[in-house]
Amino acid sequence: MARVLIVTGILAEPIIRQVISKVKTRHKIDVLVTPVSVAAFLTTRYIADYLRKQGIRTPDYDYILIPGLTTGSAKIIEETVGIRALKGTINAYDLVDILSMDSLDSLSPDVPADEILRDYREKTAERILLEIESGLNDENSFSINGLRVPLIPPPIRVAAEITEAHELSIDQVIKRAEYYINYGADILVLGFEALSPHPDRVSELVRKIREWRDDIPLAVDSEIPSEIEAAVNSGADVILNINLNNVDKVNISRDVAIVVIPEVPGARMIPQDSKTRVELLIRAVNKAKDRGFRRVMADAILDPFGSTFNSLMAYYEFKRAMPNVPMFMGIGNVTELVDADSVGVNASMVMLAQEIGVSVVFVVEKSQKAQGSVLETKVAAQMAALASYKKAPPKDLGISLLVLKDKRRVGSRVDEKYDDVIYASGEERNFRLDPLGFFRIWVDHENKYIETLYIGKKGRILIRGRTAKEIRYEIASRDLVSEVSHALYLGEELAKAEMALLLNKNYIQEMPLFKLPRYIGVKR
Repeated sequence: MARVLIVTGILAEPIIRQVISKVKTRHKIDVLVTPVSVAAFLTTRYIADYLRKQGIRTPDYDYILIPGLTTGSAKIIEETVGIRALKGTINAYDLVDILSMDSLDSLSPDVPADEILRDYREKTAERILLEIESGLNDENSFSINGLRVPLIPPPIRVAAEITEAHELSIDQVIKRAEYYINYGADILVLGFEALSPHPDRVSELVRKIREWRDDIPLAVDSEIPSEIEAAVNSGADVILNINLNNVDKVNISRDVAIVVIPEVPGARMIPQDSKTRVELLIRAVNKAKDRGFRRVMADAILDPFGSTFNSLMAYYEFKRAMPNVPMFMGIGNVTELVDADSVGVNASMVMLAQEIGVSVVFVVEKSQKAQGSVLETKVAAQMAALASYKKAPPKDLGISLLVLKDKRRVGSRVDEKYDDVIYASGEERNFRLDPLGFFRIWVDHENKYIETLYIGKKGRILIRGRTAKEIRYEIASRDLVSEVSHALYLGEELAKAEMALLLNKNYIQEMPLFKLPRYIGVKR
């Protein structure tokens, strides 16, 4: 147990006392309130002098905790009163994370505790993930072009498909592949037309990808024998969609990894009944192994919402029957076919995949609403691995998929004196047009730019930047605005454009960026 003195300002005091009353801590905590309203206005010199005047000295406390945004180094406080002084969190609400720690020794006199905690959690997460990776061997996994695929996760691998690759140029395919790799894909998948064979195109694309990168597993999604043979002969590592209808028709190396699906013999269909699906999948896996394939994965085929649970049961029952066969799950079947933000859907499906024992999740980013799914799935896979390792729910792991919401509310109303209260009206008002000119704003998602076209007395100037701040500086430095109302308008629109770029949303000037969901009121 340590004796801790928390120094704060007037406005933050009630928040800090509320945190102390709720947090489970082994430390003895006291609070000292300075006669300064906003804690962020404090300086370490001021705190040192104030503590000295209050008679605070070495025997009283083991640590002094000051606000994270305090200006200056806390070393001056230690030099003045002889007690180790450290910077706490930026927001008073987050002190719960500090006070829950057994020791405060890892905190810094110069850096806010938020950064220390973030770095600590990230390093801990990295250490655990590396430990999981180093535990993979020939007994609990098999290797595909250097990538270990576990028989039972963690870790879960992420396979990302470039859909309809035959319709894209070589440059487009490579650009998409590079994007997937940069955002966490472990396996690249080339997808082709389901019914029309393109063996020459398959061969060309596989060879070009191999020339570009030969160090990442490359899969081809096809059940057409001519395409499968062309893919393997050109250097593909994995073939998706081997089944009872084509396993005897393909003449390929048995060293290639395959993903087997439960297709009905004599028909291109997957049975709806989960029991039949499992029986067919077991037959297909055994037949593939009898034909000499050594690296076999099984995909029970995930159905969209409406029958998702039924198909998940097929995965579960198959894994119980054949625990040493890695499973492969296409979560895009769910993500692409529900009108909900992909981040939550992908996170949920990956966590379910971990529970069932799925080793590879298969992702596509075909529709606009699914953009970003590869990164979301990669983060979810790492969260699932960390949660499994810790035998805990997937929270407080050092990484998260909290994009649009926060874990706790921070910030408080500033209790300052004022002369009048004005309630802003939602009424539309007309302002004088800026005589210097006007701006058109749009977002270039492909190249990750906000683009702003000035049209006015100084000509036509295109300003391109990554953030609203960058563009704001250019507009101001060139004196392209002369009306306050115009400047306020641009600030609003540029902030929306930056948010749209960050979240991969559409941006239309002067239109709302978000629309909250609403239900349909039905009379009963």
